[in-house]
Amino acid sequence: MSFVVDGSEWQFDGQAIDDVDAAIDAFLERVDTAQSRDETVWIGDDLQSRPMLDGQDLWTMAQQLSAEVQQSLAAWLMSAPRYGDEVDWPAGAEDFRIQIDGGEPGDNCDVAWAHHSVRAGRAVACLSLNRDRPMRTESAAGFATVHWVKDERSHREFWRSVIEIERDSEATLARLAPHAYPDLFFCEGVWDGLGRFEGGYTRLSDRVRRYLAKLNDHGHWAFTFPPPALRVGEPAGPEHHMRPSNQTIERRFHGLNLEIAPENPDVYRDGTCRAAREVEVQNRTLYCEWHGKFELHQNRLYVHPPVPESEDKVVIAIFHKHLPLPR
Repeated sequence: MSFVVDGSEWQFDGQAIDDVDAAIDAFLERVDTAQSRDETVWIGDDLQSRPMLDGQDLWTMAQQLSAEVQQSLAAWLMSAPRYGDEVDWPAGAEDFRIQIDGGEPGDNCDVAWAHHSVRAGRAVACLSLNRDRPMRTESAAGFATVHWVKDERSHREFWRSVIEIERDSEATLARLAPHAYPDLFFCEGVWDGLGRFEGGYTRLSDRVRRYLAKLNDHGHWAFTFPPPALRVGEPAGPEHHMRPSNQTIERRFHGLNLEIAPENPDVYRDGTCRAAREVEVQNRTLYCEWHGKFELHQNRLYVHPPVPESEDKVVIAIFHKHLPLPR
């Protein structure tokens, strides 16, 4: 579950140095993001020596970049791991000749490493300056779909695809969710609840991952964006500090094709029912009345709006067949 830098893209002939500076700066931000999520970013042996601009190698060219980019670049490359140093190479990795997206085949060690890794069932993507989508790659060994990651959207899409590549299961989702849904806060023990679903997790897996993706991408907006906006992109009203009502939040989720609603007040008034919906986050007790319905009468996801204790992320609190209701 790593990235490899596609060094073939680091060819800047004909580009203004300011544009090169901006491109590398944006790239380094993506490196920082990956590292903050404990994701490995490999480089190839020739990244620092290959000609990049008018025959200049990386460090000669870097003297023309801004001081900030030079410093960030040096800090990263001083400790960047090389995939060539890995002990366990994927089968076929010595074959560098790769066809990308139907183009002419050519030698590309970096993409070859990702290609052969994917063919071996390992989740590896290319960290890119320019491209931000999955593409079909082909070598003498066969075909593979390799993701190129440039921004947050393509970053998340890669990790969400990995859940399927590595055979979606309760354990796979629990392991990869922090990467695929980085803007959600997962409570301790939350994944145990997947085993409590009526009929098991497997038949609901698509729905579970769809809810998590929408909550990650738009849940904070749905819970906090000032009214009267009901759809992402609509402007806020004049009262920018006003919190949306429960009715507005519920309508926003409906617009996202999610059936998420708060519990009736009598659920909170019943001590047993209330306690079943409470979780502890950083010594704060949260009553998680908002629940998503995977099926009409059973199988639920209980969540809580963002709070400081959850790092301002939507809280994924409980998966369950159905928590108790008042008699």
